[in-house]
Amino acid sequence: MNRACIFGLSLCLSACHQASVYSTQKTRTSQQLQRSDIQQQRIYKTQKAISPSYLIWRNAPLHQQQIYKYKHFLKSQGLNLYIPDAEFFQTARDWQKCNYPEYEVPPQELWNNIIPTLNILHQLVDRKIVTDFSVTSVYRSYALNQCAGGAGSSKHVFNAALDFRIGAENPDIAEQQSIQETKAKLCQFWLDHGEALSMGLGVYESGQIHIDSAGYRTWGVDHRYTSSPCMKDSLNHQHQSPA
Repeated sequence: MNRACIFGLSLCLSACHQASVYSTQKTRTSQQLQRSDIQQQRIYKTQKAISPSYLIWRNAPLHQQQIYKYKHFLKSQGLNLYIPDAEFFQTARDWQKCNYPEYEVPPQELWNNIIPTLNILHQLVDRKIVTDFSVTSVYRSYALNQCAGGAGSSKHVFNAALDFRIGAENPDIAEQQSIQETKAKLCQFWLDHGEALSMGLGVYESGQIHIDSAGYRTWGVDHRYTSSPCMKDSLNHQHQSPA
């Protein structure tokens, strides 16, 4: 009888200890993610508010673990994100219409694919070519990409592309001029370094920019190289439309 009581007590103490360890780890992970939010915001001219919907999604224990592992992996590759997590993990603007989650961590087998593209973004930020920008899409699942009208071979499906908007969504005249100047700088960077980086650059009228590392090419509003502002002074480059 005494042995049974001792054994039961031992099991109870072990379970309590494991629960305590799990609770401590969960708290540490949550605190690390919160510190990351603050650190990421420091690179922007103005502090960005964190979406309440993102906080709800992030606070789920499973999502916390996924975020922590992915970011730990990127850090092990020498990458510290310039992108707030709420932007880095959002899926696509049409997520609601497509009945899809607003945020998602890509499958682990695709994590490596984003590294060269993030390195390109880091160069753009370090050189102050882009300073005021908001990331609008990184990874998109195949099903969401189809629903959102993306290309069938979109690099977003492989977690290899990144879209961002320069300037405000509805810029005034002064900011429109700034956006055009930033586009010119992006084009010059692509002309100077794009081939060595296998950089794809999409430049759209709205201020939306697409970058990837899946081949040296550029395109504009109609997804052809001839509509890219980067080709106006360089039409001898016969780049194909994005694949």
